[in-house]
Amino acid sequence: MTDQSPAQQSLDLLTIPATGYAAYWLSMKRLVDKRRTPDALAQELQYAAEPYTRLLLQAASSTLEEELLRRMAHAKGRALTRDWGRKLVLIRQTASAVAVAENPGKTLITLAGAFGAPVVDETRTMEQAQGLVETMKAGNLDLAVFPDVSHATRPDELILKLLFFALWARRHGKTGLAAFLPGAGFHYLSGALRLCIDGLDEPFIRRRLDAQARELLADARHKMRLGLELALAIRAKRPYDDVLALARSFLLDL
Repeated sequence: MTDQSPAQQSLDLLTIPATGYAAYWLSMKRLVDKRRTPDALAQELQYAAEPYTRLLLQAASSTLEEELLRRMAHAKGRALTRDWGRKLVLIRQTASAVAVAENPGKTLITLAGAFGAPVVDETRTMEQAQGLVETMKAGNLDLAVFPDVSHATRPDELILKLLFFALWARRHGKTGLAAFLPGAGFHYLSGALRLCIDGLDEPFIRRRLDAQARELLADARHKMRLGLELALAIRAKRPYDDVLALARSFLLDL
């Protein structure tokens, strides 16, 4: 596993607060000012795992025209939010399926159909999910790790685990999903599981999760714009106070 700097460890644009992302870029400005060398961001770049932030770190030390850098950032942002949005839809679709006790075979067809090209073999995925159910019944599933899936999870793994949740709820009831809440670190997933556990009706669950997904993606786009402007300000060698003022213009609480 690739090591990450302390600043990078919690960098997730869908979940980090805007203030936290602003603080990250202000720390990058301090780093650049302290070292005063062209490669001041090189060490941070080697640890960067979050794709959009990695692109901005490269932009901050790039000699490309600003307009081209903006187009690159916008393209990366659109690609990422499209991928994240699709995965949030998969979680919502699973919650809807659990709410109406849908046949898990139909649920798998729905989940697998979310991608233009096949990302799973449906027969094999169903067999794997059923095997995981048996592993869980035997007490051999690590509940601290297994449910920890999110928008960053590979499509095949996400579909497999969501199908598992649907199978488990079908066989052990919606309240049986409570066993997975402690390990579900992604709040959108844990929220979806709780809505099912509480026995809320499917139309309400769908409206609730769709509204939350829209806000999560809107906030992520806002943080992307914030990061882009701060990265370009660092590139332009603006004084720290100017970069701070720019950051504050994006935030409600500063």
